[in-house]
Amino acid sequence: MSMPKQIRPENRLCQAINVLSLIEMLTVIGLCILLFSVSQAGASDKKNCLMCHKHRVGRIDENGKRWNYNVDETHYRGSVHRNVDCQDCHTYITKIPHETVTQEVNCSSQCHIKPPFSQDNFSHKKLVGIYTGSAHGIRPGDGQEVKDAKPYCKYCHQNPLYQFPKESIPSEKALRRCQNCHPQSGVIQAYKHISHRLRKRTSRSSQEIVELCSKCHQDVAAMKPLNVSSRAMEAVTTYNQSIHGKLVRLGSKKAADCVSCHASSSLHDIHKKDDPNATISKANIEKTCRQCHANTNSWFIEIAVHPSPEHKDNPIIHLASIFLDLAIYGTVISMVGLMMFETFGRRREGIRLLLVAGSSWRAKTKP
Repeated sequence: MSMPKQIRPENRLCQAINVLSLIEMLTVIGLCILLFSVSQAGASDKKNCLMCHKHRVGRIDENGKRWNYNVDETHYRGSVHRNVDCQDCHTYITKIPHETVTQEVNCSSQCHIKPPFSQDNFSHKKLVGIYTGSAHGIRPGDGQEVKDAKPYCKYCHQNPLYQFPKESIPSEKALRRCQNCHPQSGVIQAYKHISHRLRKRTSRSSQEIVELCSKCHQDVAAMKPLNVSSRAMEAVTTYNQSIHGKLVRLGSKKAADCVSCHASSSLHDIHKKDDPNATISKANIEKTCRQCHANTNSWFIEIAVHPSPEHKDNPIIHLASIFLDLAIYGTVISMVGLMMFETFGRRREGIRLLLVAGSSWRAKTKP
C-alpha cells in the first residue's frame, strides 16, 4: 500500500498566495460593485431617505388604517422622478429623521432640476392650474365626501417607469444645428421626448385610458356624491355600446377614447358639457368632432356619441332597435320553421335522410 505524498513547504506557500490573491480579487470586485451602487443611490437620493424607506416598515394609525412607508429602490431609480430630490416634493420635511407626515404632496411645487432647453426649474404648476379649473378639480366649498370622490394627480399618475420612445435617434447632421446653441448632453433625449409627444397625444393606449376612466365613472357609489345626471352615470355602458367603444375594444388606435372628445391637447381640461370651456359644449362640439371627421357639419354633431336605446332618451333609436330585433329573430325563426315543415312533408311522403357520403334525402323507387 503506497503512502500519500507529502506536500512540500514551497507548494503550500504557493497555494496560500493563490488563495490570498483570489480573496483580494473578490474584495476589489465587491468594493467596485458597492461604490457603483452607492454612487447610483446618491444620484437619486441625496438625503439618504432610502436608508429607512427601503425597508418594509409601516404603522397602524388611530383609525386602524395601515400605512406602508416602503419605497422600492429599483422602481424609484427607473421612474420619471428618479432625478428629483425627495424634499422637492415633500417640502414640509425640514429635518431627518422627520416627524409624522400629515400633509399631502403638492404637485405644483417647483423641482430643483432644469429640463433641457429651459432656464427655469421644472414644475407641474401650469397643469395643476388647468386641473383645478376642470370638473375633476377640488373646489373650496366641496365637502369631504366630494373631495374623496374626485381624482387627484396620483390617482392617474402612479410614478410610471420611464421608457424611451422607440423612434430612431436623429443623425449627427441633424443634431449639429441644435448643438450650436444647446449643450450636447440632453439634446438627444429632449429630441426623442419632443418628437414622441408630437406623434402621440398621450403615452397610454386607448384601452388603458378607457379602463382608467371607467374605474370611477362606472362606480355608482363613488359617483353619487358628485350629483351627476343619470346619463352620466351610464356613460361607460353607453360608450361601450357605441362604435367608438367597440373599435377601441377590438384594438383600434384611431378610434376616439375618453380624452379624445372630453379634453384638448392639455389633457387635464375636462369640463361638464354645459360649461362654455368644455370641448363637448354646443359651441365646441363641431370642432372636436372635426379632429377625426373632416366633413363634420351641424347634422353630424346631432348623432349621439353615447347612444342609449331607452325610449325616454331617444325614441327613434328605441324603435329602430325593436324593428331590427324583430327582423333578426323573425328571420331566424322563419327559416327554422320552414325547415321543420319541409322535413315533415318529406317524411310523410316516405323520403328518408341518409348520412352516407354526405347528407341527402332518398326515397324508395316506385314500381
